Amino acid sequence: MTEEQAAHQRETTNKLLATTDASLQKLSGRQLSKDEQDTVTQIKRFMQQVKTADAAGDLQRAYKLAVKAHLLSDALAKP
Repeated sequence: MTEEQAAHQRETTNKLLATTDASLQKLSGRQLSKDEQDTVTQIKRFMQQVKTADAAGDLQRAYKLAVKAHLLSDALAKP
């Protein structure tokens, strides 16, 4: 992966994390079921793993985990 590709992937990963975090903030005022709370916990776990993978230089893994967290947060945000 070139430096340009790595920078682009890191930027995309960071955007996914930002939108996921924004989705979680919107959910904070809502009463969540036990399953939804478990999903929020999983999303936060994925987000932490993204940071760990990024710090280790594993950009592919970081991106894939960010996508998973984003998809889960999208699913929760839908009524």
